[in-house]
Amino acid sequence: MKGRRTTREQGFTRRHALRLGVAAGTGWAMSAIVPRRSLGQGTPVTAPTGGNAYPRPEMLIEASSLKVRLDEPPLVVVGFMPSEDFAKGGIPRSVQLDWPALEVVDTSDASIASWRDQAGQILADLGVSRNRTVVAYDPGTLFAARLWWVLHYLGHDDKHVLNGGLAAWRQSDGSLDTGAAIDRPEGTPGTGGYDITPRPEVLAQRDEVIGSLDDPGVVLIDARTPQEYASGHIPGAVNVNFPRNARQEAPAFWKGVEELRAMYAEVGATPEKRIIPYCSSGVRSAVTFFTLRLIGYEDVALYTGSWQEWSAHPELPKVSGNQP
Repeated sequence: MKGRRTTREQGFTRRHALRLGVAAGTGWAMSAIVPRRSLGQGTPVTAPTGGNAYPRPEMLIEASSLKVRLDEPPLVVVGFMPSEDFAKGGIPRSVQLDWPALEVVDTSDASIASWRDQAGQILADLGVSRNRTVVAYDPGTLFAARLWWVLHYLGHDDKHVLNGGLAAWRQSDGSLDTGAAIDRPEGTPGTGGYDITPRPEVLAQRDEVIGSLDDPGVVLIDARTPQEYASGHIPGAVNVNFPRNARQEAPAFWKGVEELRAMYAEVGATPEKRIIPYCSSGVRSAVTFFTLRLIGYEDVALYTGSWQEWSAHPELPKVSGNQP
């Protein structure tokens, strides 16, 4: 019998602290989980088109395209959200996974190696293999970008984020399944491992961040709320709260390329530099990583250890206030 997909429990406090931090910093991210009937009111929100074409448009998939491809055997659709949210309504035949199952906030070599193997096994258990297409979606948090980054780091090529998340699917009149998640899509393997070919250049470890503090060719981006940033951040880091990458109204489509490039150029994060985003645990900053890659940046590395790892080391420098 197929049952609910379960993930490693991280406890109420940490999960909800992160989600409350999102809501407090944006006023909209969690409200993007809206009833389907409300999406029919007013003018539907549409994704940027025309002159806003992204250099890497394949990173996103629109709801209309996903609907056409939903029955393709190589496709694995992952609802990247808590199981209780997934049970309320998800894209048909999708599997469920939440960010705590893939968390790693210790970037030592041994920790990363262990995490890499664990992440690969979790993906394999969901039926994900290197030759399958993966589409990740979320309920409006933008966190599907975290799964995209994990897949990218592990060497997976055919991966996409649903632009606008579950609200975009609803707006396109996509049907919903409710109840417990299936173990894996029909016809997908459930045993064995995941073939990992890591891309180490897209992961920044603690020692690299320490060595970059006085490097003018590196820009650290703190993707947390302004309040979190002011309470303590890595010296020299600039603050760009991660929800600013998407439109505030639901569906939360990614903003156009020119608007995004201008936003990052304003804080000195220009394409010729190495950009290292971080947040509290590497989830929100994965959205920053995804966005920068989407708009054509080449040299971006996620500091997945983020503030949780940095602040745990009293010998590392820290500053407070709203300036780098």
